[in-house]
Amino acid sequence: MTKLTPGTSLKEQKKIVTAWAMYDWANSVFATSGIVAIFPVYFVYLFEKSVQSGFSIGSLSLTSSGIWSFGILISTAIVAITSPLLGILSDRFMIKKALLIIYTFAGSVFTIFTFFSIYTSTPWIWFLGIFILANIGYAGSLVFYNSFLPYLATKEDLDAVSSKGFALGYIGGGLLLLVHLGLIVTTQGSAIEDLVTRLCMASIGLWWFGWGIWTFKIVPEPVIENRSKYINLKQSFSLALSVLNNTLREIKNFKSIGIYLIAYLLFNDGIQTILAIAGAFAADTLRVTLLFNMVTILVIQFIAAPGSQLFAKLAKKLTTKKALELSLYGWCFIILLGIGIVPLKPQTHELHDYQLLYSTQSQAYDIQINSVFTDSRQDQEWLNRKTAIGSRTIVSSLEAREIMEDITKSDLSRFSISISGGPLNGTQGIGPSHPANLGNGPLDWWPILLRAQVWNPLGIPVNYQWLLLGSLVGFVMGGSQALARSIFASMTPEKRSGEFFSFYGFMNKASAVFGPLLYILISGMIDTRAAILAIMILILLGIVVLRWVNVDSGIKIAKLEDSKKSI
Repeated sequence: MTKLTPGTSLKEQKKIVTAWAMYDWANSVFATSGIVAIFPVYFVYLFEKSVQSGFSIGSLSLTSSGIWSFGILISTAIVAITSPLLGILSDRFMIKKALLIIYTFAGSVFTIFTFFSIYTSTPWIWFLGIFILANIGYAGSLVFYNSFLPYLATKEDLDAVSSKGFALGYIGGGLLLLVHLGLIVTTQGSAIEDLVTRLCMASIGLWWFGWGIWTFKIVPEPVIENRSKYINLKQSFSLALSVLNNTLREIKNFKSIGIYLIAYLLFNDGIQTILAIAGAFAADTLRVTLLFNMVTILVIQFIAAPGSQLFAKLAKKLTTKKALELSLYGWCFIILLGIGIVPLKPQTHELHDYQLLYSTQSQAYDIQINSVFTDSRQDQEWLNRKTAIGSRTIVSSLEAREIMEDITKSDLSRFSISISGGPLNGTQGIGPSHPANLGNGPLDWWPILLRAQVWNPLGIPVNYQWLLLGSLVGFVMGGSQALARSIFASMTPEKRSGEFFSFYGFMNKASAVFGPLLYILISGMIDTRAAILAIMILILLGIVVLRWVNVDSGIKIAKLEDSKKSI
């Protein structure tokens, strides 16, 4: 299977491939437990504890989420700019493994340093700065980890090897996330909640570097024939800039790779944007609970592992390109289904946010609030306004009627109310901003139709609709990511893998910019469902461009390039 160490036994070859794939197991926790689950939430907590709602620079208003997005943008931009140069150098000086270790060590150490944020004078600034450095380590390590792939396997085995890495990554990231979720939930509200959260963040760095040692010890540095002799740092970067300029000029000679990178930019842009905004869409538009969102992330992780293996088998039967196209069509179906997810209108008394129960003894209504208030401006304005509700738990019939009016007619209200017993028995209503209220958006006909034909007849509440969607995401996510990497590796010349995977990484990071900007623009002009549809169109455009990619031609050109003598 492996071409990295010719002449070794089959057992040793499999050992090397497994050790390489285990790096996915090692570093995936940074994305899963860190970027998705804990880091942004903890940053918001530190920021709002120090700055409250935010601050302004001139006419620019800076919120916690905006500053966090800026941190992600800075770190990914640094990697995108520097990785092409380092990738070129790694193809000439046998330093792929050294760079992988350096990025991993730096990323892991800075991840551990997040534990000490609370002990600094400005915790949120420390945390943001440390995260930027840790994310540079994470993103940079992936560039050189991926660059090993063309050396590891024959073209026929790339799908299986790439899928194995992603499968182990999903399982490893899911296992540690499960532990973190259990610890955070069980200590929530206790005196040690903050300590446990910070220990969870530090454990990400320990897990990442600890398991990474397996890769570092077993996977050998790819041998480079006629590698460049030692030159000083200035000459090294001059050489890298010269080669980079030459690569940009001769990209026309690698037509299949050039077209593929455009297709990858489009469909990966759509996929990464969907994954990035899914949590916010679930919380804001659908009001999916935090616990269900976390459980959904876990389900995605564990289903993605067999999903990547399933698509690897499909690639053998259908070709890698057709299997990748199938996974992308699967994404489009899932996005359409996601647009159609909608909360059911509460029917029974117990499902409403505000529940007023009449007491015959006091001849008044007892109020029970069954709603979670977020830190959104809408919720804060609702809590701060002078309403008939106030802080009282027992109200008269007249006051109960005023509460009903306030909840069902106030534009700020996203709540539902039900009154049981007494003179107002059976009275129910929902606020204008309740997520079950639809009809104003251009695509609202679709969730209304699905609710009438599917969700209501089957009695599936929004939390379980979201969980079902996550299960489907798990299957296609594993296939699309693994096959996208292997199809690129198959067209990449081995001796220029660092150089080409640096461009691959650059496109990956560029995907973190265009999609979110499109989402912000469309959601601001129309609504969130229209914005998600626009993101789906990006994936469809990627499929169209992908059809122009001649993989066989790309493989032949890569082999021809490898047969040339090194300069």
